Amino acid sequence: MTLSPESAPRGLSRTVGRTGGADAGILSWSSPSVSPIAVQLPEVAVVIPTFNDELAIGSLVLLAKMYAAHVIVADAGSTDRTAEVAAAAGADVLALAQPCHRVQALLAGARRAIGYDCHAIVFLDSKGDNLARHIPHLAQSVLEGADLVVGSRSLGGRKGIPPYRPGRAPVSSPEQFLSTDPQSTFRAISIRGITLLDLLPFSDSFEPMMVTLFQEKGFRLKEIPVTLRSDLPATDGDEIPRYRGKKVAVVIPAHNEELLIGETLAGIPDFVCRIYAVNDASTDTTQEIMEYYAGKDPSIIPIHHDKNKGVGAAIATGYQRALDDGMDIIAVMGGDNQMDPEFLPNLLDPIVDNKCDYTMGNRLVNPIYRASMSTWRFIGNTMLTMLTKIASGYWSMIDPQNGYTAISRRALERIDLEAMYPRYGYCNDLLVRLNISSFRVINVPHPARYGKEKSGIKYSTYIMNVSKLLLLDFLWRLKVKYVVISFHPLVLFYFAGALFTLVGLGGAVYAVYNKFILQNLLFVPLTLSLIVIGVGFMSLFFAMFFDMMQEKGTNGWYA
Repeated sequence: MTLSPESAPRGLSRTVGRTGGADAGILSWSSPSVSPIAVQLPEVAVVIPTFNDELAIGSLVLLAKMYAAHVIVADAGSTDRTAEVAAAAGADVLALAQPCHRVQALLAGARRAIGYDCHAIVFLDSKGDNLARHIPHLAQSVLEGADLVVGSRSLGGRKGIPPYRPGRAPVSSPEQFLSTDPQSTFRAISIRGITLLDLLPFSDSFEPMMVTLFQEKGFRLKEIPVTLRSDLPATDGDEIPRYRGKKVAVVIPAHNEELLIGETLAGIPDFVCRIYAVNDASTDTTQEIMEYYAGKDPSIIPIHHDKNKGVGAAIATGYQRALDDGMDIIAVMGGDNQMDPEFLPNLLDPIVDNKCDYTMGNRLVNPIYRASMSTWRFIGNTMLTMLTKIASGYWSMIDPQNGYTAISRRALERIDLEAMYPRYGYCNDLLVRLNISSFRVINVPHPARYGKEKSGIKYSTYIMNVSKLLLLDFLWRLKVKYVVISFHPLVLFYFAGALFTLVGLGGAVYAVYNKFILQNLLFVPLTLSLIVIGVGFMSLFFAMFFDMMQEKGTNGWYA
């Protein structure tokens, strides 16, 4: 029996932008030791506890029957057509009398499976998150003597690379079981193990407590890597992972990040096809760790700067390499593991959907998200945010100091990477350059995550340096975008506003001097100065208003 992605009911065809169908890759195995042909194992039963899953249960049963002779659906009192659909797909449906806890349905299905004289029972979630192709992998380990085999979502892909240990190989003992994914519901159990399950309570802690109980009883436990359906990287025949049809790269700048660079590299999602780890002349073991992970995963490309050029220069190096390699979208994540890779799809989706060409993380929009941000860091961010709004022309942008970003290839090709600001402040400078070409920018909320990393920013000099940079960028943007490329009167308003404001402030100072030093009247010169200041402010406000309208306007990139 085979099942094509097109024949699967839509309940199991849902994706997160990177899967190919009902059970993508169903006939291609993740282990080279397993035959690529699906074969039913007569000594294996699959138990699926379910409740109101009529959209997904049919295709899930068909997929499970490709590998197990017996598929038991324990229906915990569904009010839809779940039981009917499961029976039509060929499952042995065990209809429980009333709505009950998932664990009760699981145990009832296990008891039914014992009656089939099976030697391995696989528990499969009814939501379709797990890939049925892993069933024989789990079951085979039980048939070889294990009592509990857990499908771990933390062992596959880059997450499965053993942590770097300087000077020695990772130590592992076959007698010692270390649980990496105790919450996983995708697992296989022996008949001997089933007899212990009645000792556990009906709660959401059923799976972790199962692991603890089996360890206490001295039963043999094992973990094998499994991949969730949502984590499957799509390919277009060239075996290069893609996200919704796009080749995605991640640039990771790092300077003396030996404590966290390994965790950062291991956490990058598998749909990312290139990781450019740029070591900006670190003096610790950062380069050695990068090369270790690159040796385990060829998609990780270590790049070394002989001299410290700054984080902006390191990112520019990664950007250029990504362009040379033909990447479609390039994200940036710091080497300090501060940026949660789980939020990477949120940055990519607006670009894939052609809503914008640059997305940037936003830690400030939600008080819960910014709860872990220090007060000094928040104040500094707020000041620079206002200055960056004025300088860049992106008035809806909220967190410009956030380095968690993604950019499209077409936008990156318009940027002079060699001219990009090389140190902290590069993200502010990049926004100005994007605005000149009228690319859209979207904020993507995500929580701040601070841990063991130590910020390399010295705020006493950082704010002054970036403020000077933003002033020069602002003047350059006005000249290039609103004079050279296409004239706009807002330039005149900005010029007049600045001129009148400065003249008015000068007049106010003179009025005070005229009153208290020269003992002349204060009212007339001070009033005239305030009027001039008011005209200046009004001109500046008009200029900012026109700038905001330009940001909201449409252009050829998004027609």
